[in-house]
Amino acid sequence: MVPNRRQRLKVLRKKAVGSVATLHLLCIIGMLKCERPLRGDDCGAAAHGRETVGKMEKFSVKKPFTVLVAVVMVLILGFVAITKMQTNLLPDVSTPYLMVVTVYPGASPERVESEVSDVLQNALTVPGVENITATSAENYSLLLMHFTDDTDMNSALVKVSNKLDQAKSDLPSSCLTPSIIEYSLNMNAFMTVAVSREGSDIYQMSELVKDTLVPYVQRKGGVSNVSSSGLVEKLVQVQLNQDKIDEINAQLLDLIDTKLADARAQLDSAESQIAAGRAEYDRQMKNFGNTVSNTVLASMSTEVGNAVDVVRKQAQALMESVNQLIAVVKEPEIQQALIEVQQGLQKVLDKFDNTGMRDIDSLIEVVSELRDVTDKLTDALQKLQERVNTETGTEGSSAADLADELQLQQSLQVIYSTLEDTIKAMDNVPQLMSTFSGALGSFTQQQLNAYMQFTEAREQLNEYEKQLEEAKQEYETARTQALAQADVQKQLDINTLSTLIYAQNFSMPAGYVQDASGESWLLKVGEEYNSVDDIAGALLLHVDGYGDVRLSDVADVEVIDNAADSFTRLNGEQAAVLKIYKNATSSASDVSDNCLSAFQELEAQYDGLHIVVLSNQGNYITIIIRSILTSMAVGAALAIIVLAIFLKDVKPTLVVGISIPLSVLFAVVLMYFTNLDMNVMTLAGLSLGIGMLVDNSVVVIENIYRLRSRGVPAARAAVQGAKQVGMSVIASTLTSVCVFLPVVFSSSIVRSLMLPMSLCIGYCLMASLIVAVTVVPAAASTVLKKAEPKRLVWFEKVQDKYVQSLKWCLQHRAVPLAAAVLLLVFSGWQVLNMGIELLPQITSNEAVITLSTDASLSKEESYVVAGKAVEAAMAVDNVTEVGITTDTSVAGMDISQLGLPSTITDLLAAASSYGKYQINVMLKEDLSSRQIETARQALETAIAGVEQCTGTVEISGMTGELTSQLSSGLSIKIYGSDVNTLTALSEKVVDIVNSTPGFANATNGLGAGDSTIILKVDRDKVRAYGLTVAEVYQKIAQRLTTTATAQTPVTVDGTTMDVKITNDLDPLTKENMMDMTFDTSVLNTDGETVTGTCTLADIATWETGTAPDSITSENQTEYVTVTADTLDGYNTTVQSRVLQKALNEFAAGSEMPEGCNFSMGGETENVDFMVREMVQWMALALPFVYLVMVAQFQSLLSPFIVLFTVPLAFTGGLIGLLVTGQQLTMISLMGFIVLMGTVVNNGIVFVDYANQLRMGGMERRAALIATGKTRMRPILMTTLTTVLAMLQMVFSGDMASQLMSGMAIVIICGLSYATLMTLYIVPILYDVLFKKPPLSVDVGSDDDLDDIPDDAAEFIAAQGAAQPQP
Repeated sequence: MVPNRRQRLKVLRKKAVGSVATLHLLCIIGMLKCERPLRGDDCGAAAHGRETVGKMEKFSVKKPFTVLVAVVMVLILGFVAITKMQTNLLPDVSTPYLMVVTVYPGASPERVESEVSDVLQNALTVPGVENITATSAENYSLLLMHFTDDTDMNSALVKVSNKLDQAKSDLPSSCLTPSIIEYSLNMNAFMTVAVSREGSDIYQMSELVKDTLVPYVQRKGGVSNVSSSGLVEKLVQVQLNQDKIDEINAQLLDLIDTKLADARAQLDSAESQIAAGRAEYDRQMKNFGNTVSNTVLASMSTEVGNAVDVVRKQAQALMESVNQLIAVVKEPEIQQALIEVQQGLQKVLDKFDNTGMRDIDSLIEVVSELRDVTDKLTDALQKLQERVNTETGTEGSSAADLADELQLQQSLQVIYSTLEDTIKAMDNVPQLMSTFSGALGSFTQQQLNAYMQFTEAREQLNEYEKQLEEAKQEYETARTQALAQADVQKQLDINTLSTLIYAQNFSMPAGYVQDASGESWLLKVGEEYNSVDDIAGALLLHVDGYGDVRLSDVADVEVIDNAADSFTRLNGEQAAVLKIYKNATSSASDVSDNCLSAFQELEAQYDGLHIVVLSNQGNYITIIIRSILTSMAVGAALAIIVLAIFLKDVKPTLVVGISIPLSVLFAVVLMYFTNLDMNVMTLAGLSLGIGMLVDNSVVVIENIYRLRSRGVPAARAAVQGAKQVGMSVIASTLTSVCVFLPVVFSSSIVRSLMLPMSLCIGYCLMASLIVAVTVVPAAASTVLKKAEPKRLVWFEKVQDKYVQSLKWCLQHRAVPLAAAVLLLVFSGWQVLNMGIELLPQITSNEAVITLSTDASLSKEESYVVAGKAVEAAMAVDNVTEVGITTDTSVAGMDISQLGLPSTITDLLAAASSYGKYQINVMLKEDLSSRQIETARQALETAIAGVEQCTGTVEISGMTGELTSQLSSGLSIKIYGSDVNTLTALSEKVVDIVNSTPGFANATNGLGAGDSTIILKVDRDKVRAYGLTVAEVYQKIAQRLTTTATAQTPVTVDGTTMDVKITNDLDPLTKENMMDMTFDTSVLNTDGETVTGTCTLADIATWETGTAPDSITSENQTEYVTVTADTLDGYNTTVQSRVLQKALNEFAAGSEMPEGCNFSMGGETENVDFMVREMVQWMALALPFVYLVMVAQFQSLLSPFIVLFTVPLAFTGGLIGLLVTGQQLTMISLMGFIVLMGTVVNNGIVFVDYANQLRMGGMERRAALIATGKTRMRPILMTTLTTVLAMLQMVFSGDMASQLMSGMAIVIICGLSYATLMTLYIVPILYDVLFKKPPLSVDVGSDDDLDDIPDDAAEFIAAQGAAQPQP
């Protein structure tokens, strides 16, 4: 007998225990079990899901203590996670930027651009760079490198550093080493405080802040840096005194005149004796001439003159020939030899011209020199001829080479001929000497002796006169040197004084020495200054005959302070301001608490010390946490009230009340283990999740309570009630979670801000799902054992009215559908016309005033105007504290946070030492947002009333750290290649912007520019004087530097002070600049170095002009940015559309220069990017929601019934924005995304239950009416709990509410409107699209396994039939 399938299956089970294949088979068999025939909604994944959910509820109800243990563990982990999680203002916003700062001292913006910025932009070609924006200003270049979002910034930092090392050699020598800074949000001050102390002067207070307060705060956990401003320190000033220097110079001149008087008298005596000798020689020579034969002398004179003329002409001809040859010779060695010959010939011709050469002795001397020159020429010509003989006619010579050789040959022929004639002329001179000797033979011996004596006397007189001239020159040189030494001012430049003070302020142990007894003594060399008198008595120089010249003899030495270097006040009184920066990895709340506790400790330790907090980001975290806790409490209370109203029973409300904190703590645990911290966005996600997480528990407890009211026992009602809505709850939760999945595909700021919020919402929803299918059934099975459900008469009446209205809508389907579509179109059009903002406006009790005084004001005048601005701000109502400090920021960042060397920091700070100020204003804490706005307007009015300054007032908020890095208002970039064209075009754009409604105060930011003297140095003239352009620059820069600081500080009366040396005795001005002298050193024709002086006017010319404050470029294309403020009541994006049309019309006209173009930037650019990202998010979320519903309904058509309600549900959110006057922001757009996943939840429950009723045999419309009546209560309950929980965000008015109110309004109004969609539009769409009943697929049950064909039995039977019969 062949065993049946069931028996064989039992045998198989026994034999396959422990087999993996058997375990898999058992799982499949268990999944196929079913208590009833499967219907269409139970097939596939739905059936398996319900069975899985059912098992979870059964487990929870059967083992409540296991659930209790899990709940306790979650509570413990949640509370511990809260204490361990970091708290920060914002999430870790990705900032893929690197900054390269290069200081070029003294360089104009044009030079910085061409010699630094352009060079670095060409060099910094590293992977991942999207664009490079360069700002070239006076003294420095700043490059902002924007990388793609997925760039590894650590790797990029290394690559940029390597590129900079390679590019250093291409930068000017005076350029300082470029610094690389990784751009981050932590570069903004975390906390700003003002410090003052009663009973202490400003010096004592500054010393306390510098030596005690700053180090104490900086040692606190999480503090990375503390920068201070307004500290007043004493220093020793050495100011050169012109009167003292003139007095010493006068005494030195008297001493020099006394010493030089004797030497002058000796020179005068010698000169008079030589003059007398010359007169006597002339008289005797005249008498001798009458005796000597005039005929002989005349004859000899004529012959000598003729010989001189011949030799000179030949020398001149030879000079011309040599010049021609130099022009055609290319070999440097031969050319140099010819140049030396040329110089020798020129020297011979100069002697001919200067002396006249009318005596035979002079002629012979010159001929001797000329013969030496011709010998050198012969050697050079010999080398040249050898080269010509070697290269003439070489293969491969071009026509040009042959022409050059021909020209060289001709020049050589000329010079050979001329050289031969010159040598002949020189050879005639000895013959002339013989003729002269014959003439002398006719003299008597007495006449000959007389002639020889006269000749000897003449030579002696010439020698005496030469010695006299040398003595005069030595006298003048000695006198000049003495007078130079007598001018002490020339020897006392600031660098020399600095070095002298450093060298004499020296004390250092040299080692140990022993005395006779063997005892060791420490030998200390030198002694440091310890008083102002010691410094004043420093020896500068010693002058023979005068004595020592000390520092006090030439300068005033006194103790001063640096109070004028900065302007820092608290409520009008002098104070210090500290800016505290936190580490990137530290918790904001911890850093805030650490700093505040440090302030309290310091105030308790030092009497009279007051530390006033002007801004603190940690306060925002406290406000947010308080708001979240309030929202949780209000949300829980309102949910309980809603349940109590609808169920008229406290017990089920307690179950839901427990689920709220449990779900939140569960979500916090998930946040902790996924490394999320507490910040604005994560806490906002928790707050939003609170309103949504009660939905699952409400649906489950309502269904359990409904079954319980029908008499089902508590435990069974808990299991069946959760099981019946389990898949609907899971599907609705998944749809809500799925809408947040596309955030991973977003980029930049959208992802950085929204990903943490999305994760938190997802954690809340998943936690609420787990709680709803485990904790709620377990609690309900216990709490509802003795529950007695009560009728809601008033709600039954509401249901009856709803049924009647639904029937009417089903009969007139076109009317509600058309109304919903028209309302959607109208509201969408209205909201888009309102415009879009990046982030909502957030108020706090902290205001910041950016103040700029007129550029024409001096430092003292600027300080006075800033003081008036502080007084005006203090007079405004509700203002409690006003602190002001000089704004020394570069590119919007504090210089101290750039991580630059102190030399660079000091140079950049000096460039912005006054004229721009930051005023921190603290308002009363209890002000409402409307009162804060009133105070802001009052501050604007007060600042506008102060003359010679302009200021903008902004209210600080939680997003201030973020929005400070983003462009706000209107920004238009104008690109081009010519600065002048860009400037002219930008002025026209400014006019267009100012004429556009909604914009005001348009500016191109160029200003009037700096008045500039352009010094044009002639390189040839500079080289002729033995100078270089660099030496000229250094000398001018040295003259312009009037202040220096000694290398080491000094200690005066126990206080360490810097020594500041000042020399403004002879300032360089526009009027005397060209008279500035330079020492020169040149080689004369004899190869000797000749020193001298020249003026700046000898080597340079100058002209005046105007230089721009800075030059900006993007990817090496220059641009000018036009910015403007958006007036109240206007939206930047809306008005930008109007402006864009005007710019397009202008660009199409003839006034638009060629090669120029516009680019709309600023807030408009950021908003456009944000909208694109959010729209992409919504477009990706919609398919995810659809796919989840396909899996739930097991139908491709059913999800469209619910999906059609999504755009219609947006109508409610849009109407909410219109009514409240809120504008679309990134946060409110997030509300629409949340709405997309939320509005389908009730629709899923509605359609799922309608399908169940129809497959149970009900007619379509009857099933829809029954579904609406049955699901009306849970739909209203979930809607009300979510809406009421979010009302706190709308009406609380705190900063968290201001940030999230737009999203809350969208969700509240959208969800409320979606309720109508679910109760009316969903049934209508179902009625239109789902006319056929759901298909029912019968797969049988476990009891019907024998109905399936037994393949094995058939094969066995077939084999038996095939065997032969015996």
